Amino acid sequence: MLDSGEGDCMNKYLVVGLAILIGISLGSSYYTYDMKERELEKGYTVSEGIAAINDQIAAVESLIPQIKEDISETETFIQEEQEKQEEIQSQIEALNQEKEELQQQIDLYEEIDERDPRVLITVDDPVVRAKVEEVTRLSRTTEEKQQAIFEYVRKEIEYVTEGNPKEYKYPKSFLKFKFDFWQLPRETIEWRKGDCEDQAILLCTMMRIAGVPASDVQVVLGLLHVNGTPAGGHAWCEFKIGDEWYVLESTCPTCNYFEKSYYYTLLSPKIWGWFNDEEYYEEESKEAGGSVTFILE
Repeated sequence: MLDSGEGDCMNKYLVVGLAILIGISLGSSYYTYDMKERELEKGYTVSEGIAAINDQIAAVESLIPQIKEDISETETFIQEEQEKQEEIQSQIEALNQEKEELQQQIDLYEEIDERDPRVLITVDDPVVRAKVEEVTRLSRTTEEKQQAIFEYVRKEIEYVTEGNPKEYKYPKSFLKFKFDFWQLPRETIEWRKGDCEDQAILLCTMMRIAGVPASDVQVVLGLLHVNGTPAGGHAWCEFKIGDEWYVLESTCPTCNYFEKSYYYTLLSPKIWGWFNDEEYYEEESKEAGGSVTFILE
């Protein structure tokens, strides 16, 4: 049996133990409560963050249509700018081409001003070359091409006493040199009018383009006579087939070409000179000594 002192000691131990257990229990409950509070607080913050992110996503998605529209407008603007640049580049190229053509005309007029008629036989002119291709498209031989070209000039180019239907645009010094206005083949084709030298120059040029050698075709200038009486200055085109020379009198719409011997017997021409794109022959007057001048490149 325990005495009273030992009993009191045991009671103290029991009280202390119970106090410890109660403290542990209370601490655990507080920790659990605190953890729950923290979890609740944390859960509220995450939800709020998710909601904020969703709001941002919605805001970004609302901007996407406008961004797409802006991109489309930008692409359209870029396309328009590219088209404008291409148009400007085309205009620049066209102006450069026009400048080149004008420079070629200036160069040609300067050559004409030097009184060399060979420059009138423009075998490289694209307009004349295109017309030769058109006129001779059904022809096979050189002779057939010559005939087709002659028929075109005789029938399609109206003969007028002065072939220029527009203002003179050649250098004044050149016009003073010429007894009348001489057209370029291109001009005769475009205007569809010309006098004797215009038609002869066109004929010679087209035949050269068609493949007739320079030695076999030429523009001839001279004074014609009818029954021994001077009938006036004239120009015609002569060409060669085989060993025979012929005259193309394009001013006669119903005439074919003549043998040169017959033409010369009929009209007794006094030759002033002849030329093509390679040669130029000029007969000086007897008063000047009757000399003959050749100008060859």
